[in-house]
Amino acid sequence: MAIGAIRLIGLAFGALILGVLSASFAFGQFGPGHPGIGMQGPKAWLGRADTNKDGAISLEEIKAARDGRFVEFDLNKDGTVDAEEVETAVRERVERMTKRIVRRFDKDRDGTITRDEFNRFAEERFTWLDLNDDGKVTKDEMPRFMRHKVWRN
Repeated sequence: MAIGAIRLIGLAFGALILGVLSASFAFGQFGPGHPGIGMQGPKAWLGRADTNKDGAISLEEIKAARDGRFVEFDLNKDGTVDAEEVETAVRERVERMTKRIVRRFDKDRDGTITRDEFNRFAEERFTWLDLNDDGKVTKDEMPRFMRHKVWRN
């Protein structure tokens, strides 16, 4: 495989991960009942990856989890992933995510998201984070996994 193709695949994987994480955060898919990057997200992932339930994740368990992801990208099942397969897989995921986001935000089901519909989730998440109901969210009120992203020191 040419170095250019390898770089393209690496960039596509990186873009997919960054896009999904960014969209999950931006569209409020965190917190109770939301499997995105939430307080339950890392714990749930650890539970799934720790297949022998010993409380730790081995390299073998990581590789087993990655094998499933590889199969998702190897669309023609030839044991390799090329740039076209990555592009197709990424496009399919983006289409599913787009439909899910519109469904989630479009409260009146008219096929569009108004500013009010979009901001409704921000208001709900803010209320969820504002533990003492003072109209502000401090570092101490933020979930631990988010603190370093918002406050650097």
